Amino acid sequence: MELRQKSVSARIYRGLLDAAERRGFDRAKLAREIGIHEPDIAAADARVAGDKHVALLKLAERHFTHRPPDGDMLDGLLYFPELAGVLCNSPTLRDALRNYVAYRDLIGNVDWLVMHEHDDEIAFDYVVEGEGRDASSALGNFALLARVARFYDPRLRVSDAGITDARCDALVALRDTLGARVQLERTRNRLVLQSTALDSAFDLYNAPLSKIHLHAAQRMLERIREQGRFVPTVERCLRDVLREQADESESKSLQAIVCERLSLTRWTLQRKLAAERKTFSEVLTQTRIDEARALLVHTPMSISEISERVGFGSAAAFTRFFTRACGAPPARYRGQGRA
Repeated sequence: MELRQKSVSARIYRGLLDAAERRGFDRAKLAREIGIHEPDIAAADARVAGDKHVALLKLAERHFTHRPPDGDMLDGLLYFPELAGVLCNSPTLRDALRNYVAYRDLIGNVDWLVMHEHDDEIAFDYVVEGEGRDASSALGNFALLARVARFYDPRLRVSDAGITDARCDALVALRDTLGARVQLERTRNRLVLQSTALDSAFDLYNAPLSKIHLHAAQRMLERIREQGRFVPTVERCLRDVLREQADESESKSLQAIVCERLSLTRWTLQRKLAAERKTFSEVLTQTRIDEARALLVHTPMSISEISERVGFGSAAAFTRFFTRACGAPPARYRGQGRA
């Protein structure tokens, strides 16, 4: 799967902005600096495309210092209750660690986490996607894994921890949470956990509740994998084009711009859409509708400004299009959406 078809939960960015605001940062200014439009990340199932996430991580790594996490490392799961329910209510420690790998896409699937089991040890290799990134994402995952494991076995030991970087700003912030010395300049990012209680029954395990949590997590995982199809990738690209390239779209077709952005020929774009039983025209129409709805409900933009944003030459043409698609003219839809 290409990086642009991967994604991370927008809840990561809501958590980042919440934490920054608590520390005295200007929330709106920070959102602008990292290129996040808050209405885009408001929905519970909102995702950020993998290529954009990698670019934002590089920006964050350059401009923001890492600090020790506020409170317990498990508090990081407050934004992911579906995942927390699975990780903190598994039959055994081994099951919990397997579930971390199986359901970590709920947070994001940009990077790779590979699990190896041998006797009383479980090793994790973390593979970072995208050039020029440090190992802070690997360390964050390792710290959370170790904390989840100690929730089941307080005597668990980290027998090995290493990252590929010669240095990493996140190391100081996460070293104490990990509870082990981290070796630098390794050939891979690796964490090895050792426990004699891997298969011991968890005293707090609640089987009926576990069934509910697993069902919720599986449903969400299926939706995320559905978004990994090609059509949502084109939709995300179109939204960016409509927002950023208003002037360019007048002299160049939207399809041509999308092909440039995705590094595809027009024929390949059409073929990949056809494989999912869609045409570019259908995807563009739906994207315009979705974008117009969001702008009407969540922004003070005028009807004329919105019509221009979604690529219409006049407010009248946009009004006719929107009324046919949504069953109400834009002004009435806005009033109903804000009621």
